[in-house]
Amino acid sequence: MRGDRRLWEPCPASRPLGTPALVTNGTDTAMTADLAPSTPHGRPHPSGDVDTVEHAASTPEQAQPYAELGLKDDEYANIREILGRRPTNAELAMYSVMWSEHCSYKSSKKHLSTFGKHTTEKMREKLLVGMGENAGVVDIGDGWAVTFKVESHNHPSYVEPYQGAATGVGGIVRDIISMGARPVAVMDQLRFGAIDHPDTARVVHGVVSGVGGYGNSLGLPNIGGETVFDAAYQTNPLVNALAVGVMRHEDIHLASATGPGNKVVLFGARTGGDGIGGASILASETFDEGGPVKRPSVQVGDPFMEKVLIECCLELFSAGTVAGIQDLGAAGISCATSELAANGGSGMHIHLEEVLLRDPTLNAGEILMSESQERMMAVVRPEKLAEFEAIAARWDVETAVIGEVTGDGRLTIDHHGHRIVDVDPATVAIDSPVYDRPYARPQWQDALQADAAEALPARRPRRRSPRRSAP
Repeated sequence: MRGDRRLWEPCPASRPLGTPALVTNGTDTAMTADLAPSTPHGRPHPSGDVDTVEHAASTPEQAQPYAELGLKDDEYANIREILGRRPTNAELAMYSVMWSEHCSYKSSKKHLSTFGKHTTEKMREKLLVGMGENAGVVDIGDGWAVTFKVESHNHPSYVEPYQGAATGVGGIVRDIISMGARPVAVMDQLRFGAIDHPDTARVVHGVVSGVGGYGNSLGLPNIGGETVFDAAYQTNPLVNALAVGVMRHEDIHLASATGPGNKVVLFGARTGGDGIGGASILASETFDEGGPVKRPSVQVGDPFMEKVLIECCLELFSAGTVAGIQDLGAAGISCATSELAANGGSGMHIHLEEVLLRDPTLNAGEILMSESQERMMAVVRPEKLAEFEAIAARWDVETAVIGEVTGDGRLTIDHHGHRIVDVDPATVAIDSPVYDRPYARPQWQDALQADAAEALPARRPRRRSPRRSAP
């Protein structure tokens, strides 16, 4: 995850249509959404400029700040080649976040893929769901299975330790829910800076409180973990959280969007401005008065909303009302829509103005990128929609039908009638660049491996003094 974040801002009405705006705060440069802001009642902002697909096609030479969004020259060129035109600003934001290290694993994918190559038939004997889904599932006998997921939330936990760690737990718990399982426990593996460094206490106490606070509020025990202090982690702590769930074999659900005409429903918490762009970029914009609006770079969690969401999702699965459910985590709606459509080998059309907002000033780019927590996206058959909404209402969970599954293999997104996204979802969610970075075995590794307990000198038995008899 990159250590900065880009800020989306409504564009000045005086700027020509589609021109990318840059907001500069000292050493930070930020790209604006260039899209019409929303209003409390879903009407387009009268002065908002929109960078549409049509406009992008007609302005191929328009400069775009792709480097400031973390994309390399060749990656931006690749996006243009994929689309056959320059991307709209909304598309550029989607690719920049979904092709980030955090979402795509473009530098580690080469190495992570070797795990599957080294498995044996014996190792796969009890494996019900493997890599590529929201969580792994293993058969434990008598028709029962456990599902588990471990994920890191490192840099947010350094920026804002409590919420960074708490929302890391919340995210993996929702991955467990989306598989159709009931979460039962969490664990954590933590790495902090030097124990005597003055800033370490801030991070340690915040992270530990965040992990415990969120898990305890859900009623999930923390059943184990480990903690290491080393100066190497001083400004980059590692916060790896794991969640475990249980389910029956027949209750396993996979996240994919299939069946043209099926409805796409966003449910749970409303969409706000927290965590925008946090999946790939977390910038430190100015807090000075008169500067651009400061959007929270780290997500803010609500475990009590998530507890309700757990029970709601389990009832939705039990009633057979959903074809699939996807958690909204990093990259928010842009991630969930592209992954669902790509996994289903189908297409999807989204009406972005239908998204329920916590902050009515959000523009289309912010709505797409928002990482507001406790949100899920479901694919629902039309004949099951009324039952879905009734179950959600029983749990006091808000729902909004924001689109439908199509069969054209495209992800298209409109905002108040303006087409701002038209992409092949697989190019966003699956076919990201893969890099073969140079690496070498550390010189100190052999000495470390040799430093085993067996190499320690044998301990001499302690001689016991004879007991003195009582007088």
